[in-house]
Amino acid sequence: MATTKEERENRLRTKTAKKEKSNKSNFISEDEYLKREFLAETKSEYHAGKVVAMAGATYVHNLLVSRLIVQLSNCMEEKDCEVINSDMLIHIPECKKYVYPDVTVICGKPEFAEKKKGRSEALTNPQIVVEVLSKGTAEYDMGEKMICYLKLKNLKQYVIVSSERKSIITYTKDKDGDFKVKTYSENEDILIGECKIPIEKIYNKVGFEMESKEEENQEKE
Repeated sequence: MATTKEERENRLRTKTAKKEKSNKSNFISEDEYLKREFLAETKSEYHAGKVVAMAGATYVHNLLVSRLIVQLSNCMEEKDCEVINSDMLIHIPECKKYVYPDVTVICGKPEFAEKKKGRSEALTNPQIVVEVLSKGTAEYDMGEKMICYLKLKNLKQYVIVSSERKSIITYTKDKDGDFKVKTYSENEDILIGECKIPIEKIYNKVGFEMESKEEENQEKE
């Protein structure tokens, strides 16, 4: 039986209203997110009202993060800087986001979003942020997330590390406040902050074939 134009419009309005109601019910405030995150057993990020659970990382991904932390920590040992792992929450107010970078470097006194008891604390003044790419996060880390990171007023460098080949991209702020991009590959020394690190030390004993097999197995599951 054919429906009238009025009936179709009513159905459309009902469908739209249900969708809007669903979106509102899924929305949570930043304060509520920080309360939940403080008590949570697993990490989630906050994207402008939505909570997004973080996926587990592969062996190669974690190996690269460990290499980066060791190299940066050794370099910055005598400097007024700290190298922090992926448990440090970062607040990006311009994008209404709370995210967990793979590696964060903070120099000088750390600054936090409003700190309250029973809520996760979130750093607001990272100088360097590093993300190790995976197939599932590459588009986001090099797109929306990167755009948001570059809006952080204290950020001096954003570093993207490939987990599929020996390749690292850096976005470094110049004296005019613009970010300049540079790509590093095999047999080069990478400049992260003031640290000059041979790319071979970051990718030492990293097997890309293993990473590929792990991702294939995850896709099959």
